[in-house]
Amino acid sequence: KNMNILTIGSDRKIFDETSNVKKRAVDYGSLVNEYYVIVFTQKSLGLKIKQLSGNTWAIPTNSSNKWFYIWDAYKIGRKMAEIDLVSSQDPFESGLAGFLISRFLKTKFQIQIHTDFKNPYFKKSFLNKIRLILAGITLPKADLIRVVSTKIKKSLKDYKLKAKITILPIFVDLEKNESKEALFDVHDRFPTFSKIILMTTRLEEEKRVSLALKVFKGLIKKHKDIALVIVGDGRERKNLVGESKKLGINKNVFFEGWRDDLISYYKTSDVLLSTSLYEGYGLSLIEASSLGLPVVTTDVGIAGDILINNTNALVCPVEDFGCLRDSLTKLIEDESLYEKLKKNSLNVSERLIYKNKFDYLDAYKKSWRI
Repeated sequence: KNMNILTIGSDRKIFDETSNVKKRAVDYGSLVNEYYVIVFTQKSLGLKIKQLSGNTWAIPTNSSNKWFYIWDAYKIGRKMAEIDLVSSQDPFESGLAGFLISRFLKTKFQIQIHTDFKNPYFKKSFLNKIRLILAGITLPKADLIRVVSTKIKKSLKDYKLKAKITILPIFVDLEKNESKEALFDVHDRFPTFSKIILMTTRLEEEKRVSLALKVFKGLIKKHKDIALVIVGDGRERKNLVGESKKLGINKNVFFEGWRDDLISYYKTSDVLLSTSLYEGYGLSLIEASSLGLPVVTTDVGIAGDILINNTNALVCPVEDFGCLRDSLTKLIEDESLYEKLKKNSLNVSERLIYKNKFDYLDAYKKSWRI
């Protein structure tokens, strides 16, 4: 435990006392002497340095705007002493900040990759094209690289890397999830609907919730007593609420916002739907499936690796409207298929590399070693 780790990231949920992000940071801090997380934040949020545990701190950049994130993180990081490893949560903005800090402190540099950024859909936005350029700069400089899936590791073959690549997924405490009782039944909240299709996702463009709305409209032409419940928030929320009204499905679509108790949703809904263009892993897919909730998803993240089409999930090509609509229809109308996926979903843990937190945290600590 004699290491001091500095991490650069952008997930502001770390400042939320009850968030899983905060809990994971405390777990990682338990492995080392001191653990610091610099988080890209804007001054308007009014966040302050927060001690998460006895040896773990979250430090906001409090930048004037997002264009100063990298510079402000660098200014904070270069003042820190006795850091053994600088770890960045992506090879983009935080990757560049991490690289600059590691150079200044003359210490080792790790990049963690949670997103399948080599996916062709990733580079469609101008910002992501810039991010690909940043990845080309930072990845060859890294001493260590951690990825969350085999798919991402294979995608890095075009880079001239000096780093050892470690595959280490996000840990899901399936036993803990299973032991939690549902605090409510989604059907009690929406009693006029016979089936509940659930989405748990950030409301951002790459999640393609707008496609899900169109698919759902096609579905309720025949099955009018079905609801789509969307748990999550993001920049697209206002547009998506407007689109649901425009499509004439707003009486069947419910935006729940962020919720901490996803387990209750997973345990009492009928189907989980994911329409993402790309994912690095797909945490919600694992959590939902392991609790016996049948999944319909695009071919991203763990699809094809842990979720196998027509075995423990229904997997569709990205952007395939017809496949997504037909897959949901099958699960609603074919009870034998539904029960088959439900039964096989419960065995998804057998495909996971790490089944308990002790082994996972041991592997996480090893990912910091050269």
